[in-house]
Amino acid sequence: MNKKFTSPYQLLLPLLFLIALLALGNNPVPGSNSDTPPIFQPDRWCTNFPLVPGSGGIFGHASCVLGDTLYIAGGNTSGDATVNFIRYSITGNEWWTGAPMPGGKAGGDLVAAGGKIYYIGGGNITYTSSSAEQYVYNPVTGNWNLIASIPVPVTGNVAESYGDSLIYCIAGGWDTYLTSVQVYRIRTNTWTTATSLPTGSGRRSFAGGIEGNKIFVACGYANGFRNDFLIGTINPSNPLSITWTTGPNLAINSSRPGGTAIAGRFYVVLGETTVNQNGSDSIAVWDTTSATWTYYDGKPLRASNYWGVVSASRVYCGGRPGIKVWVPGGVYNSTTTRPLEVFSDTCVTDCSTTITGNTNNNNYAPESFVLHQNYPNPFNPSTKIYFEIPKGSHVKITVFNILGEEVTVLVNGLLSSGVHSVDFSPPENLSSGVYFYKLEAADFKQAKKMLYIR
Repeated sequence: MNKKFTSPYQLLLPLLFLIALLALGNNPVPGSNSDTPPIFQPDRWCTNFPLVPGSGGIFGHASCVLGDTLYIAGGNTSGDATVNFIRYSITGNEWWTGAPMPGGKAGGDLVAAGGKIYYIGGGNITYTSSSAEQYVYNPVTGNWNLIASIPVPVTGNVAESYGDSLIYCIAGGWDTYLTSVQVYRIRTNTWTTATSLPTGSGRRSFAGGIEGNKIFVACGYANGFRNDFLIGTINPSNPLSITWTTGPNLAINSSRPGGTAIAGRFYVVLGETTVNQNGSDSIAVWDTTSATWTYYDGKPLRASNYWGVVSASRVYCGGRPGIKVWVPGGVYNSTTTRPLEVFSDTCVTDCSTTITGNTNNNNYAPESFVLHQNYPNPFNPSTKIYFEIPKGSHVKITVFNILGEEVTVLVNGLLSSGVHSVDFSPPENLSSGVYFYKLEAADFKQAKKMLYIR
C-alpha cells in the first residue's frame, strides 16, 4: 500500500505563514500609529436641524441609526407608550412617518442588528412599568413583527448589539434596579443570560454603549443619582462571559442620561443632576485609548430622559469619516420643544448651515500607505476595511485563513490616492474563527487579523 509522506517542513508551513502575517501586522506604519480609520471626532453642538415631528416635549422614546437613517420609536409628551415610529434621513435632512409598531412601547431601547431594528425592553403602558413583548422591524419590507418575549421584563434598560448575532439587554427594573444582562439570540429567536453587573451596580435610566468587545455602563439611578462607570469586556470565544471592571467616576452624578459608543469613544449626554433640575448642558466623552474623560459644555437645551435616545453614526466628509452623535428630543420640567441636537465632528467649521454629511472643509490627503483595522471586529455578517493610498498605485487586498489558504481577493487593481474602503462578506460555508487580510501596494505590505463569528 502506498503511503503519502508529509515532511516536517510541510507541517510547519501553516505556522510559518501565521508568524509571517503577524510580523507584518506588527510592523509600524510610517506616518500613522492608528488602527482605526482617520476620523473627524466631534467637538461642538449644532441645533440647525428640523424638529422631531409632533408637538410638546417627547420622552420615553428610543432611537438608533441604520444606514443613512435615524429611527425613533415609542414615547410621547408624558412618557407613555405609543406605537409611534418616525425616521430621519441624515443626508436628505427630513423626517418621515413609518409603519406603527404592533403595540405601544416606552422606556426601552432601539437597536440595529443584522440590517433590522429591534425594540428591546420597555413597557406597553408607561415608561415606568415593564412588559414582556418585543418587536423587530424589517426596513426592506416595512413590517414589524413580534419576537420571543423577554424572560424578565425590564424598563429603563439599555440594549446593544454584538456581532449582529446577539443583543444585550442590560439592567433596567424601574424600582428594583436589576444587575442582570439578558441576551437575545437573533438567529434562534431565543433568550439567555450573560454575566451580570457587579453586585450593587444595578440601575435604571442610565447611559450605555458598546464598542468592539467593550460594554460601557455609566450613571443612572438606584436610590439616588449615580456617577459610577463600569466597563465590561466580552470574551469573543464565549460572548456570554463578560468581565466587569470599574472605570473612573464621572465628574457629575446624573440620572436619565443617554449614551452611545463609536470610533473609540463613549459619549454620555448628561441628564438631570439633581431632582427637579432641568438637566446638564455637558457631554462626557470617554477615550478608550487614553482612558480619560473629557467634558464639553454648551449643549443648547438642558433636558433629560435620554437613556434610550442617544445614537451615533459615521458620516463621510470628502472620503474621511466623521462622527455625529444624534440626540432627538428629551424633556424635563418646562422643556416643551422637540429638538434634534447633534454633537458634531470637526469636519464642520460652524453650524450656520444644515449639515448633510457631505461638507468637506478639511480635505484629508494621506501621507503614506496605511492599512486600518476592520470595523466592526468581531463581525457578522460583514465588515469594512479602510486603507489609505498616498499616490495612485496598483492595490491588492487578500483574505487568508489561519492555514495561509486564500479565502478571497477583495481588491486587485489600480486605485487613486485617498482613503478607500472595501467590504468583506464571508461566504456561507466559511466557519467562525481568526482570519487575516493583507494589503500590497508598491513596496508596501501589511496584514492584520480579524475575528468572524457565525
